[in-house]
Amino acid sequence: MKIINRENSYRLILILVGLAIALVIGEFGLRAYYSIKDKNHKYYVWPPNLHKVSKPIPGTMPGVNGIAHFNVNSDGIRGDEFSSDQKYRILAIGGSTTECLFLDQEKSWPYALQNKLNSLHLSKVWIGNVGKSGLSTREHYMHMKYLLPQYPGIDAIVILAGCNDLIRRLIEDKKYDPYFLDHYDYWEQRLIRGAFSETPYKQGKYRFHSGYYDELAIGSLVKQIMYINSKREMVQDETGNLFVNLRNLRKGALEIVEDLPDLTSGLEEYKKNLNAIIDIAQSRSTRIVFITQPSLWKQDMTEKEKDLIWNGWIESPKSKRYYSEIALMRGMQAYNDTLLQVCKVRGVECIDLASVLPKDSTIFYDDVHFSDKGSLMTADVIFKYLRKNMPFLKSVN
Repeated sequence: MKIINRENSYRLILILVGLAIALVIGEFGLRAYYSIKDKNHKYYVWPPNLHKVSKPIPGTMPGVNGIAHFNVNSDGIRGDEFSSDQKYRILAIGGSTTECLFLDQEKSWPYALQNKLNSLHLSKVWIGNVGKSGLSTREHYMHMKYLLPQYPGIDAIVILAGCNDLIRRLIEDKKYDPYFLDHYDYWEQRLIRGAFSETPYKQGKYRFHSGYYDELAIGSLVKQIMYINSKREMVQDETGNLFVNLRNLRKGALEIVEDLPDLTSGLEEYKKNLNAIIDIAQSRSTRIVFITQPSLWKQDMTEKEKDLIWNGWIESPKSKRYYSEIALMRGMQAYNDTLLQVCKVRGVECIDLASVLPKDSTIFYDDVHFSDKGSLMTADVIFKYLRKNMPFLKSVN
């Protein structure tokens, strides 16, 4: 009996040793493979070929109708595939108001703008959308830095910016670090993880939550397999319940704060980030057009309109302290004014969308997100501007 147990023990040890050797060989083999693959691997804002479906509960997002399809091409960009017949390419950068997550593909303003430009029948225009919820000019800078060299065929950049810079400043409050570019080495990897869903594999680049061990190449492979199996086709019942919960939290606020904190440091960082973004565009001779951020916030909001908003908490929704809609309006205006000022000084184009769109619930389904009508109106405003400024076809004529 002891001999049999001993033999079983030896077999178990041999199996475990064999597995360990196989894992080591596999790990180093994968690292070698990734080091070669990395030469051609790309930064992906969204998982390539991702398809998401949103089905908002009626009434949750006024003005948003039907099922929304969110289609990503093989380059991780929401939009059509690159093709040789595209004579002018525009990349739309921004946060959730560019992303248009709950709007159907053709109703998202970048895609609607593409269709309007192509209706001129001058030459085929492509517009790719890399807007992503929560991203500020810090992440927009990362998109400029890593995507433009990756896609040298981009002729123009359109950036709708400002809201998330304001919100980040208000939420972080006293913890806010206004020195992003001065502390770039500290922030870079964090912002890359926020700006991109997939990046080239580099040993030591990714770490476990403990912070002590490099992520294994095998772990990267497992993630890739899981992604292939479950994320190529993500049909989600995005009902919009999150907005209902956030609105209820704001309604339950114990304190509504009318006075904004000193925004000087936030506005100075915003100015620095904008200039850094412009520098990248100009260094690559890429046209850049900024857009100011419109919002529902105003002085005479009706109770019905107030019921739609949920932003403005201080530190966290659990604090039950929120800035008033008037305070948010003033903050957004300060960031829009800063954008207009930077563009004027640098001689860069800027569409003051905030001064054009009506501040009502037919345009927005909450604080800043566009309804179907608001998105299509945004596309129309940008279209009319570009049509009057024909250099957008300079590479065609």
